[in-house]
Amino acid sequence: MADFTGGPGFAAFVATFALVAGAILLFRSLSKHLRKVRTHPPEGEKPAGASASERPPATDAASDGAAPSTPSPASGA
Repeated sequence: MADFTGGPGFAAFVATFALVAGAILLFRSLSKHLRKVRTHPPEGEKPAGASASERPPATDAASDGAAPSTPSPASGA
């Protein structure tokens, strides 16, 4: 059998290096953007959905996704 003298070569090294460098840049950018995200609302501001009394009560048809039990006149039934 012939001796194998080849290998991935310089092009594979450059491609791998470029992928790693790109991943590092993306991770740093993601970390920067995640630090900007507010996790707590400012003082004096209510969080969204804080009070259930502000929302209208759900009806049976709306809550389970079922159609109304009475047919509409447009349905022809």
